[in-house]
Parts: sequence; C-alpha cells; structure tokens
Amino acid sequence: MFDAARLRLTGWYMAILTVVVAALSFALYRILINLHYVELHAINPTTRGPVARLFSRHEPDLLLQVLGVDLGVLLLAGIGAYALAGRTLQPIRQAMTRQQQFAAAASHELRTPLTVLQGTMEVALLRDRAPADYQRLLANAVDEVSRMGLLVTDLLQLARAEHDRETLTMAALDARAISEEVAVAMQPVAEGKKQYLDVELDGPLPLRGDAIKLRQAVMNLVDNAVRYTPAGGTIRIAARRAGNRALIEVRDSGPGITARHLQHIFEPFYRVDTARSGGEGHVGMGLALAAWIVRAHGGQITISSHLGEGTAFTLSLPLAAT
Repeated sequence: MFDAARLRLTGWYMAILTVVVAALSFALYRILINLHYVELHAINPTTRGPVARLFSRHEPDLLLQVLGVDLGVLLLAGIGAYALAGRTLQPIRQAMTRQQQFAAAASHELRTPLTVLQGTMEVALLRDRAPADYQRLLANAVDEVSRMGLLVTDLLQLARAEHDRETLTMAALDARAISEEVAVAMQPVAEGKKQYLDVELDGPLPLRGDAIKLRQAVMNLVDNAVRYTPAGGTIRIAARRAGNRALIEVRDSGPGITARHLQHIFEPFYRVDTARSGGEGHVGMGLALAAWIVRAHGGQITISSHLGEGTAFTLSLPLAAT
C-alpha cells in the first residue's frame, strides 16, 4: 500500500515539476530566440539575409538543447521526488504500524480475560453447585472484569493522550510531596513482598503540573519496581535538584533488563523476557502512561539497567520559577 502511495505521490511531484520546467523552458527558449533576432537585426542589411537563413537552421538545435536540459533536470528531480515521497510518507507509515500493533496487542490482552470469564461462566452452568462454589467462581469472574476495566481505562488514557495535553490541571506543587505520597502508598505493598523501600528527598522542588497525573507516573514506576524486585530486595525513591530541573529517581535491585529491550520499554504492551514479566498478568501499560505524562509536562524519562544489578528510572521535570 505504501509503495503504491509513494509512486502516486512521486507521480504528482513529477507532474507539477514537468509543468513548471516546461513553462520556464518555453519562456527561456522565447527569450533566446528574441535575443538572436535582435542581434540579427543589428547586422548590416546587405548580409542579413544569408545570416538569417543560417540562423534558422540552428533553431531546431537550440530546441533540442533545451529539451535535453529539461530531461536531465526531470530525471534528477524524479530521483529526488521518489526520495522525498518516501520521507513524507514515513511518519504516516510508522503511525499506522504503531496503530496496528496497538490494536493487535489490545485485542490479545482483552481476549485473555474474556476467555477466562467465559470459561468461568460455562463451568458455573454445567451443574448445580454449593453456594461456596458459586461464590468462588463469581469472585474469579469479578477479578477478570476488574482487570478488563483497568485495561480499558489505560487504553482510553493512551488513546486521548495528545488531546489531554491541553486539559492537564496545572497547579503549583512540590516533587517531594509527590514522591512522599507514592512512598507512603506503596510501603505496605513492599512490606508484603518483604522488600525494603528507601526514600531520599531533597528540597524544595517546586513544579507546575497536574498532581494526580504526576503521582500516577511515579506510582507506575514504583509499582513496576515492586513487581520485579525479589523478596529481600531494595527499592529506592529519590527526589533532588539538578540545575533548573527536578529529578525523581526510582531504582530497584531486581534482575535488570537486557540492552535490546531498553529502547522499547516505554511502548504500550511491550513485554520483555519471562524473567522480567513475572507471569503476573502485567499488560505493559504503566510505563507507557508514565512516559506520556512526563512528556506532557515538558519533561523526560530515562532508564538505565544492568543485568543482575537492577533498573533505574529517572524523571526530569522543569522546576517552576520562584
């Protein structure tokens, strides 16, 4: 499809260039002819006739020269137009590829809980059961519905991300407060997995942004760290100043991520190897949402990881003027 579109776009470029080149060449040809006739009339009248006959034989040569130059220009322009058409369509091609991958991944993620939910309902209808059995089956169904609800919520947030950039609820806040709130909320979760959660906050770190979304971004990073850090491991949340920017770092002592996965880690639904995925039903949306939230605030998010040593995510946000 894109190859055909590229050829059509090249054809339109060439059609426009052909018209422009033809018009310019015709004008140039007429100018040269007129100049030659002006020079001819300046010759002595007694010799003008033979010279005129001689010049008339060279008019076709001049036309062929102009046409030759035009063909050379159009050949080079055709090569350039083909390359330009490819560059013009590349962003559209990438966007459609991402859209297809996104739709395929979303369909896959939704199909799994739907299959489980359908199987649970079918099992419940096979025969009469004790109330306790029905309660257990319904609890499983509720879990799958909740999972689908969270997935749909994440999908909606990503789908309208570009539009939400204009509807952020911007207000004065402090990066320390955001980090501390996340640490307090995630402390019981970390303790439940026998992990150590350390917090190091410098300040003040005044920002202007959407407190709810920034909290969600940091929460997603800490949740990711808790998810992949083994029992007895350490998770560290640090907030500090670096020049005119506030840095929030979330570091874990998990298994780390191989280099080939790092460039894709913020893509929706992207999964790394099974050692990192953990088999916990994670659908790879949290990091994509965190990356969008940070970018929407004019910030950057980076990752560094070493196998066997852990992973560190760093949010860099512009400090507000004080």
